[in-house]
Amino acid sequence: MIMHSVKHNTVAEEELFLLPGYQDQLRSTLSNSIYDNLPEPLRDLFTTIDNPYERDILLLGTLTVLSGCMPNVIGFYDRKWVSPNLYTFIEAPAGSGKGVLSWTRLVGMEIHKMLLEETTLAKKQFEELKREKIKQKDADVSALKEPPYKLLFVPANNSASSVVQTLSENDGAGILFSTEADTLANALAQDWGNFSDVLRAAFHHEPVEMQRRQNREHFSVERPRLSVLLTGTRGQVIRLIPDTENGLFSRFMFYSFPAVPTFRNVFDHRGTDPGQTFRKVGQMVKEMYLFLQGQTQALELYLVKEHQDRFIKQFQLLTQVAHKDSGTPILATIHRLGLICFRMSMVFTTMRYYAQSKRDKKSEIKIQSTDLEISGEIAYTLLYHANMLVADMKNGSKYIQQQAKQQRFFDTLPVEFNWMLAVGLGQKLNMSSSSVRRYLLGGEFERIGKGQYRKVVKEVGGEQ
Repeated sequence: MIMHSVKHNTVAEEELFLLPGYQDQLRSTLSNSIYDNLPEPLRDLFTTIDNPYERDILLLGTLTVLSGCMPNVIGFYDRKWVSPNLYTFIEAPAGSGKGVLSWTRLVGMEIHKMLLEETTLAKKQFEELKREKIKQKDADVSALKEPPYKLLFVPANNSASSVVQTLSENDGAGILFSTEADTLANALAQDWGNFSDVLRAAFHHEPVEMQRRQNREHFSVERPRLSVLLTGTRGQVIRLIPDTENGLFSRFMFYSFPAVPTFRNVFDHRGTDPGQTFRKVGQMVKEMYLFLQGQTQALELYLVKEHQDRFIKQFQLLTQVAHKDSGTPILATIHRLGLICFRMSMVFTTMRYYAQSKRDKKSEIKIQSTDLEISGEIAYTLLYHANMLVADMKNGSKYIQQQAKQQRFFDTLPVEFNWMLAVGLGQKLNMSSSSVRRYLLGGEFERIGKGQYRKVVKEVGGEQ
């Protein structure tokens, strides 16, 4: 589960965990154990990816696309039925390698092409029928309705009403996929937008409706199932979501990574094309989509009582400690992180269930303990990245800002360094020499000589 490094057999151990410093247990990248325990169809996607940041964002992007490719999959959470849909924002400087996320689009592309082909055929049949009625001077021609425009990937450069119309024509489902967050931010800024309201409501499958002013067309979706994958820079994040009080912040999974000042070996892995592997998985996902769509009743995923109790206990502890260490701005993120964790486990278990060679048709599926475990580990890393972003929000707490500054200080320093290097870096981060001295005396560093220091690298959960 999420606090995999915490045991549960004595009160003393739990009290130890409740002491300040929970961020020491957070990590900026996903652990290898997550990739070792992925459902088999997904494991192959990451075997040739050496860069840990690339691997992580590809996993989060793939999870998000998959979450929009699972019709008829539900789970009971907080007194309501939820679908697995996820919102993800990958944040990094320009030129840092976010472009690899285009591969994740291939996971849903076969479904997208299938729906477009259905639309093309339906449109052709509609035009033929319309011409025939006109030829026969049939008065009913004006009553003909154009067929719905079916697709999986919803363009982000749309008005809110267009997005609602697209969802309406696609039975409430779709994936908003944009590699430039400014596209969506521009739509949100329009007078006719109200896009933010749509996104907030859709995350919880709450009804959304919109009316176009020009011709007073009215569109509504009773139960939207929208997944969202965005990429952009830190400035684009702030422009789209200016503060934590904006309800969008806590609905997203955030992952940030730096630009690495190296030129990669562009001729490495000759003969391998990760895109081919993603296309192969995309074909399987299309077959899964059709299988799930064809079920007479929804596939219900559930946690057994033991896992329910453990889940609740872990998030109760996490809420207490996170609030104590990071303050009120992080609370909404913690609360929705529970739902996000549950949805991720739904995606993993559905993939694992469909990949079985002997797949029984069932109406209920138990969420696997492995899937709950790796979802919890991912959620813990997501909390780290949310904290780092809160530090740059205008209403971010001073404590989080201080933690973020110290984290950047720690990350930028080499493993071994001298006092002058530390002071120089501290000045760049607006840290006084006395603040640097106090920080170096903490548990993050050890003194190895006169004016010489070394980082203390802490393991998380016993696994790196």
